[in-house]
Amino acid sequence: MLVNFVVPALYGLESYGTFIQANILVFVFQKLTDIANEPLISHVEGRYVFATSLLMGGVVMLLFLITNSIDPIGNPLLLGVMLVSSCCLLSMYALRQQLRLLVYLVVFLGVFGFMLALKMLADWQLSIVDVLVWTNLVPGLLAALGLVSSGSRLPPGKQLLSTVGNTFVMLPRMISVTLVFNLLTNILPYILSKTLPIRDLGLFRVVTSVIQSATSLFPLNTKAIFVAFVGGERREALFNTIMSASLLYFSILGVFGYLLAWMVPKLSPYLVLVAGLPVLYWAVVSERYLLASGARRQVMIANLTVGLLAVVTVFFVEDLKQAVIFYALGFSAYALVLHACCQPRVHSGAMYWVVILSPCVVWLKEMSIFIPILYMVSLIILATVVLRFRPADLRNLRF
Repeated sequence: MLVNFVVPALYGLESYGTFIQANILVFVFQKLTDIANEPLISHVEGRYVFATSLLMGGVVMLLFLITNSIDPIGNPLLLGVMLVSSCCLLSMYALRQQLRLLVYLVVFLGVFGFMLALKMLADWQLSIVDVLVWTNLVPGLLAALGLVSSGSRLPPGKQLLSTVGNTFVMLPRMISVTLVFNLLTNILPYILSKTLPIRDLGLFRVVTSVIQSATSLFPLNTKAIFVAFVGGERREALFNTIMSASLLYFSILGVFGYLLAWMVPKLSPYLVLVAGLPVLYWAVVSERYLLASGARRQVMIANLTVGLLAVVTVFFVEDLKQAVIFYALGFSAYALVLHACCQPRVHSGAMYWVVILSPCVVWLKEMSIFIPILYMVSLIILATVVLRFRPADLRNLRF
């Protein structure tokens, strides 16, 4: 989240847009690895997750290098360190190493801040790629050493080959259950990189980073939620509590966000998608709930339905404003279809109000900043009156 906000602020939208245009496929390949590796949490013993995920990342890296040798599509070193970092994080979540996760994040932010200080104060000529490589490399190597020293091991040969083979056989299926997220977060910027001016491309990436940060801004990480859902105990109670608590949390955050945009008008273009924060998080939680419940087929159908419709219409997006509306509509449609598959479900009236009005509010924000503020206030009322969230419900979040 900080990278997507601080880097554009220091380097400028032009430089950031150029970086995105040159390296957007790096993020696509990194996301592909996440898609392949995340199910390992529920299928592989915790101490084997690191080695298995690292091997999967190595295969993806090999595919990237082959593609890159034919047509340069991004920086291989950047992808390599991002894959190591991603595998370390996944393994620490699988092993529930909460303290090490915290240390990892502190080191990550420390290295990021140090590199930027070298650029700004010591006048080092560091590109965006340089900063991101070191920011991922240092904590990633430290985390890898920690995982090996704490017992992470290679699984038996037959088990390793079987897991990797089954994962790649299932990869098309796994891609299909994350089609919407991958399309909106990575493929859409790639398509727009061919049509939008560099500055608008950089701005679009920053704007969408605001809504994508929902998974980082909420106190519970989605990987930790998925692990808890897989456990099966209190799954339904946990689902209801997270849905109501996140709605209250993001609606309060949204009010402050829009008030900040009102007081500091230059921030307004960056906060246009704040109304989509609760919608994206509801989509993420619903998706994880269904996957943990074994309803992979329903998630696949939801992704193919919304994703294929989006693929057909995405090429009609011509400018930044249309791209923002398309993004908001995509996640609203996805959240609605996913929630229709969930049992239990959030109150239907509340669901429709939150999800359907979100893209409308994004569109109407240009008329008046108070329209989205009123919308966020209405969500606070929904969370406390209709969904009946109470502080005592937070006991369900202890896992």
